[in-house]
Amino acid sequence: MIRADQHVFVADIGGTNLGVAIFARSGKDRFEPVCHHTYHTKQIRDIPSFFRSYLRREGRKLDPAVRSACIDFAGPIGANRSRAALTNLNLTFTAREVREAVGVESLTLLNDFEAVGFGIEVLIANRPEAFVRISRSGKLPPRTGRKPTATVLGAGTGLGTTVLIYDPVSGRYRPLPAEGGHVDYGPVDEIEFQIAQWIRKHRNDSPSNPLNRERVVSGRGLANVCEALAELKPELGSPKMRREFFRVRLQDRPAFISGNANHDALCRMTLDLWLRSYARAAKNSAILPLAQGGVFLAGGVAAKILPEMQTGTFMKEFQRCDIPNIRSILRRIPVFVVTDYRIGLYGCANVAANGVV
Repeated sequence: MIRADQHVFVADIGGTNLGVAIFARSGKDRFEPVCHHTYHTKQIRDIPSFFRSYLRREGRKLDPAVRSACIDFAGPIGANRSRAALTNLNLTFTAREVREAVGVESLTLLNDFEAVGFGIEVLIANRPEAFVRISRSGKLPPRTGRKPTATVLGAGTGLGTTVLIYDPVSGRYRPLPAEGGHVDYGPVDEIEFQIAQWIRKHRNDSPSNPLNRERVVSGRGLANVCEALAELKPELGSPKMRREFFRVRLQDRPAFISGNANHDALCRMTLDLWLRSYARAAKNSAILPLAQGGVFLAGGVAAKILPEMQTGTFMKEFQRCDIPNIRSILRRIPVFVVTDYRIGLYGCANVAANGVV
């Protein structure tokens, strides 16, 4: 345990899991979790009361005491950062409610991938081994000095995105709040068009609306692709495996697909199609700001299927482009899988300790 100059309370509220922690800070960028726990988000009815109980239990003997906090959530952040409303859950709370409940002097709300963006530099400084490069070349951004623009996205329950812009005043990356997971999905071949139409018909709130990228490129999207293929190609895979897939709980279907991809044709085709869609989402996110500092794949799915991310399927699709000079740029952009799920908590600790928002 490091000797703490400061303790901060942080939380990462996703559509499936809620991570909560207290971090000790020593020096500029050295952070270490004093405690860290994960809960099912749906089980938490009253966010302010839950955080109050947690901090009283885990933080009562800390010296110095917790005086600042930062909480991120999976949903759009307003301009005044006063209220949280999760996109995929009926869960809301205000910054004032939480601040008064836990008794801190300052509290900041962040979008979940904004927090991931604030966590990139801190994780590079504390745990650089948490970044696994899947591109042939490239290196992490420098810890000090000017940093090239980078982009972050990650498939988990949903699909989060942010862009990292270097701020010359602070000398740090400044992530931009973004909802890039909700752009329209773009299929590129016949089977993808068929899958997109199936998902649009069966998963959209209104089939007349465009298909949201998140309904394909996410953990839930992976299950959607498999369901679509099961109906579109009934001859694919074994009947036994198909029956088992539909008996598995919705939240466990992505793990079922990846776990059976090496010995079932339906799961194999599902995962390959999904990897290519994820790669194009990453490519589009990299091209828009010309993210020569790298693409960071966070979220829960990529780290869980790291061997699949390293086979070359993802990178081949990421670099596929009809314009030669853009294709050459894509080949030079490093791509990393972030394997530490606490990156959002590190980002919240960065904000709570440094007040960088």
